[in-house]
Amino acid sequence: MPSHNSPTSVTRVSDPCLQEVSIAIPYEAIGNNLREALRATEVSEGDQEGPSDTYRELTGQTSHRATLTLQISRSMFCAPSKALNRQVKELRTAAQLERRFSRRELFTIFANRAWFGDGQVGVEAASEHFFQKEPNQLQVGEAALLAGSIRAPSRFSPLVHPDRALQRRNEVIDAMVAAHAVSATEGEAAKVSSIEVATQ
Repeated sequence: MPSHNSPTSVTRVSDPCLQEVSIAIPYEAIGNNLREALRATEVSEGDQEGPSDTYRELTGQTSHRATLTLQISRSMFCAPSKALNRQVKELRTAAQLERRFSRRELFTIFANRAWFGDGQVGVEAASEHFFQKEPNQLQVGEAALLAGSIRAPSRFSPLVHPDRALQRRNEVIDAMVAAHAVSATEGEAAKVSSIEVATQ
């Protein structure tokens, strides 16, 4: 039975911190390729020093879970800040999230709140916007392109900087291969494919 904290169907979500309306989808609808691409990049997208180190020490969480939870916590504040009092608030919020949600639920929240650039919030909107596909229909290369853009959506935009987007996509594919999410053969096939986005 699905948890009451996890969406079981497509839901439109209005968030005061997001300029666009996001569309929340359940874990299963994200699709295996995109889930694995996001997992392969989770830790590298977050801070590896500072608050995440402190949080891991306080909670005993793994690097993956601590970084994921802190990323969600930071996204709940409307403006970024490195002030000490802000970092304390982020740590407290992350601790509350840990108590309330499972690992799978946290991952689903993260996927539905992620910013992909070009006005797109969440994996459902980004998949439709860039590829005119549902998230669970994305090929390995397409999934890696979306996951890779989260680090810096403007810098790795396939519409504005296709060369950077291609390089970043291939880094994510390599990370997926290293994590045994896809085979080396599948990874190489994905890396030689061209970037074809629907939005021009």
